[in-house]
Amino acid sequence: MEYVNLGDLEVGLSCLGFGGEQPGGHSWGRISDEEIVKAIRRALDGGVTLFDTAPVYGLGHSEEILGRVLGPVRKNVIIATKVGLTWKKDERFEKSTDSSPETIEKEVDASLKRLGTDYIDICQVHWPDPATSIEETLATMQKLRQAGKIRCIGLCNFSLELLKEAVKCGEIDTVQYPYNLIDRKYECDVLPFCKQRGIAVFAYSPLARGFLTGKYGKNAEFGADDRRSSRDDEYFSGASFIRNQNIVEKLKIIAEKYDKTPSQIALRWVLENPDVTCAIFGAKNPAQAEENITAADFVLSAEDMEYLNKVV
Repeated sequence: MEYVNLGDLEVGLSCLGFGGEQPGGHSWGRISDEEIVKAIRRALDGGVTLFDTAPVYGLGHSEEILGRVLGPVRKNVIIATKVGLTWKKDERFEKSTDSSPETIEKEVDASLKRLGTDYIDICQVHWPDPATSIEETLATMQKLRQAGKIRCIGLCNFSLELLKEAVKCGEIDTVQYPYNLIDRKYECDVLPFCKQRGIAVFAYSPLARGFLTGKYGKNAEFGADDRRSSRDDEYFSGASFIRNQNIVEKLKIIAEKYDKTPSQIALRWVLENPDVTCAIFGAKNPAQAEENITAADFVLSAEDMEYLNKVV
């Protein structure tokens, strides 16, 4: 596992991070809390230090699980959570953006309680809020940093235009975007901009919601409680599904060459990009966590990187 320093954090940031959406127990089919706990512990044993979550992941459930498991090793890990995406009481699907100062302060206090900690290592604005100026939002985040409640400030899913506005308002430590072999739209502008400004880049969905694992053929079916069952899913629906299968077939060729799985090759491809600081993977059980962690233990040749880059 490789590590880099981030801001004033005492803990080194691992090149692989554990994603907290599955621990929320929603939108990914049946998930066992017991298996999730084992997956988190396996990630810890494998050297993962970054654990990324959000209040909306299971309406607080993800934060609570991570808080319980990470509590005994709190000083040895980096906990990242988010603000600015709220939900109606008892309604999982009715979410809305709200990055107003009052809401952010309430969200941070609620997250601290669920996580069982007195500080958040990285606090990220989950989605841009058109109703609140970025100046106002970041002023509130800076206030929370000065109060010691958060240590680093991050943004997720911001366009390059909004990101440029944000860096004028204050220091941005991290950003988070979807990035994988299928989805490379941020590769040519956003990622190089962040590299130039010294902003750490977290790549989420490096396995394209599991598509790049190679486990799902044309007859794959998902339950109604799985987000991948949507007809609008960018990876699993319509013509996109057929086109993306070609990428998986190329992954399998390289995976066989290295005696690895398609998942490990797909993750390694993300890590090989020097503009990416950390790839955040999801795992429902310790076996998946183990498989993903192995991506940190090998490198791809320049020839194979060129081959994969030409696939898309």
